[in-house]
Amino acid sequence: MKKLAAITFTSMVLLLAAAMAVGAADSVEVRSKVATEGATWTADDFAGFYYDIDDDIKTEELTTTISEGNKLLEPDGVTYTSTAMPTEFEYEEWGTYNVIGFFADKYFAGYIDDPNVEENVLFDESEDENVLADEQLLKILMDNDDERTVTSGTPLAMEEGYELSIQSIDIDGNKVYLELSKDGAVVDSKVISPSADNAGMKDKTYYYKKDIGDSKDVVIVAAHFKNAFRGADQNLATVDGLWQLSDTPQDVSENTEYDKMTIQTVTANTITMNNEDNDITLSKNKDITLMPGISIKTADSDDDALRYYLYKEITEPGTYEIRGNVATDTFTWTADNFAGFYYDIDDDIKTEELTATISEGDKLLEPDGVTYTSTAQANEFEFEEWGTYNVIGFFADKYFAGYIDDPNVEENVLFDESEDENVLADEQLLKILMDNDDERTVTSGTPLAMEEGYELSIQSIDIDGNKVYLELSKDGAVVDSKVISPSADNAGMKDKTYYYKKDIGDSKDVVIVAAHFKNAFRGADQNLATVDGLWQLSDTPQDVSENTEYDKMTIQTVTANTITMNNEDNDITLSKNKDISLMPGVSIKTADDDELRYYIYKEATIEGEEEVAEEEPAVVAPVNATEKTVEEAKEAVEEANKTVEEAKEVVEEAKEEVAEAEAKAEEAAEVPANQTPGFGSIFALTGLLAVAYLVLSRRD
Repeated sequence: MKKLAAITFTSMVLLLAAAMAVGAADSVEVRSKVATEGATWTADDFAGFYYDIDDDIKTEELTTTISEGNKLLEPDGVTYTSTAMPTEFEYEEWGTYNVIGFFADKYFAGYIDDPNVEENVLFDESEDENVLADEQLLKILMDNDDERTVTSGTPLAMEEGYELSIQSIDIDGNKVYLELSKDGAVVDSKVISPSADNAGMKDKTYYYKKDIGDSKDVVIVAAHFKNAFRGADQNLATVDGLWQLSDTPQDVSENTEYDKMTIQTVTANTITMNNEDNDITLSKNKDITLMPGISIKTADSDDDALRYYLYKEITEPGTYEIRGNVATDTFTWTADNFAGFYYDIDDDIKTEELTATISEGDKLLEPDGVTYTSTAQANEFEFEEWGTYNVIGFFADKYFAGYIDDPNVEENVLFDESEDENVLADEQLLKILMDNDDERTVTSGTPLAMEEGYELSIQSIDIDGNKVYLELSKDGAVVDSKVISPSADNAGMKDKTYYYKKDIGDSKDVVIVAAHFKNAFRGADQNLATVDGLWQLSDTPQDVSENTEYDKMTIQTVTANTITMNNEDNDITLSKNKDISLMPGVSIKTADDDELRYYIYKEATIEGEEEVAEEEPAVVAPVNATEKTVEEAKEAVEEANKTVEEAKEVVEEAKEEVAEAEAKAEEAAEVPANQTPGFGSIFALTGLLAVAYLVLSRRD
């Protein structure tokens, strides 16, 4: 039993961990201003391009030229130019280097012979100091001036497998012997003298140079040591400047093709590209990769009007800023120039507008230094036969404002069945959780999983396949049941639509769940139905009542269609290097510069493996608590590792003895179309292992 318990437990944990990993995928789309004809984008109006607000560094420019038929004709329908600009190292005493944006990312172009520094170590020690002149770029991995302590027992970890370690320090604490390793192998060693009398920049700087592609002896690692100390137990030193470049170059040689774009010219400072040999047609509902990091998306517009934007998709885990246009004076942002605001390109729906009015002393004086207005607009359900509803952007997110009595639909079920159909009139909003028209099959054994713990399940279907008895549960408790008749003769919209309504805050009987059933079928083994429309609103309202304060902003007026806010009682000073939260979802950032330069932004987070790993203990803890001490569990797992074949035999035996459990597992393995692929099979296998455990325990 000890073996079997460990096998079952370990397998379940591994399967559940796999399920968690599958669900962690995410991405962020950073889009540009919206265009309807030929346009030019820089980092001012495309947040995807590299930008340094402190020094106002922007190097990239992309221009589209629209020809007849909405075509970007080769070779110059799309042109792209990026020109390197000097910028300071974060550790300023190293001077400056040339930075360049490329593929909407930040790269190193070359070291500069800076006349303002006494010892230009990184420039002087590099043979080929300008890598762009060699038609390549290097990714900047580290550039900071944070102070950190390095000891003989704790190497300084860097990117791409590099580590810098103290091997020894002389008795006076003057000379430090350092080794640099990559993936555990020593690649360089050097002695520096950071604490010596009159030590200069070269005495205090460790550097490592190597050939990178066509560039010879380029310094790719540098560390500035503020001091060093030899102690009785260990040696230590303080590093206050750190610099690292990738040792894998980015090729930017002439005539190199990247997707639709080809590099035309490369100089010591500039790269130019165009769409040579690639005509591009901006027909509706297109998603076109121009080059790595930059794509074009067009509207799926009913009126065939051209509407498109550039965008960059980010998939690396982390927290990112989605910023608006850069401003130097009074400025207004809408979804056209702030990608953080809600925007529907297909129907050109944008509801939010924020204006910052600059007064003397770079102040946003209350009450109207910052004003924000959002006005609901009609929007079609993805399942179009339900008609339209009012959508509104708020806190730079998408919300439901109310159902519309749409004259273009025969049975306006969601509107008709809601008592308070306009929730904004009740000074609240509801988050839209699901709105799609994907077809999916629901069976009697596989409930339709929704958000916030809701599940819709088929309980029974009559013998003719006309009437379907459905139950809706939340967190396992049934909250509603209803009979619909999707396959009956002359079935109307109400016959085919399951809906659930409830009181939400101050709004009475609001439909928050709806599912359109295309058909239903009663089979010999199981009942099934096809759902081709799904709608869900959050059952937790967002308060937008008048006089409610959110950070620096206060709601002033609320009507059936509009919300207005301002910074009543909150003067805001845009002094340099400020990060100010205006309201949840929208902040202001200013440059670390005496000249006013600022933008509004929204943060977006992509979850990674770290977050998943932290969540895993919450999944397995209840199982661990049921049996054994930690040491016994370890022994059981070790023993289980030696008996995998035995586990397979047990599972096969359990399958034969418990036919009913096998059938349920098979049903569970059928994945509903709205779920992430693989979850059904994961839980089916988990259930089967649990059955095996129970059978063997009864036998013992």
